Amino acid sequence: MKLTLIFLLVGSLAETTLGWTYHYSNNRKNWTDAREWCRETYTDMVVIQNQMENDYLVSLLPNQSSSPYYWIGITKNHINETWTWVGNNSTWTGNNSWAENEPNNNHRSEFCVEIYLNTGKNRGKWNDEKCSNKKRPVCYKAQCNATICGRGRCQETIENMTCLCDPGFEGDRCQTGKERAI
Repeated sequence: MKLTLIFLLVGSLAETTLGWTYHYSNNRKNWTDAREWCRETYTDMVVIQNQMENDYLVSLLPNQSSSPYYWIGITKNHINETWTWVGNNSTWTGNNSWAENEPNNNHRSEFCVEIYLNTGKNRGKWNDEKCSNKKRPVCYKAQCNATICGRGRCQETIENMTCLCDPGFEGDRCQTGKERAI
């Protein structure tokens, strides 16, 4: 079952589905302040798990003709570290995620990542950038919580939230115990 509604709020785009929702701010912030705002207002800065999700997110965000950059939740602390997503500590960066010749650590301290939202060939591509520069934050709000699936584990993806039930339980929220045959 899919339910999708899109609305534009003052400075925030919310994709309401049975899974997580995406939000952004028009107020530019450095990466640290952007993440703090995401955590205080929603769940965290957006974590992109695959190319399909990257493309989906890009389709929701408005094009920007001037300063078409948004912070996403991938970072590292040192030059030789692996890029890591803040919410789940995964390291997916995809084969087509980075803009041409990126990441390049041009200023030897580009440890945060922006996504381009323009109409050119780099639309939806990533660039490593200095964390102190100001960009628009992109956040997500999780629908899963500790109790939503009763006797199971909640799993979210685009337009989907699924309860993975513990053995012996079933139902859309793992609320029903199954009788076991003896």
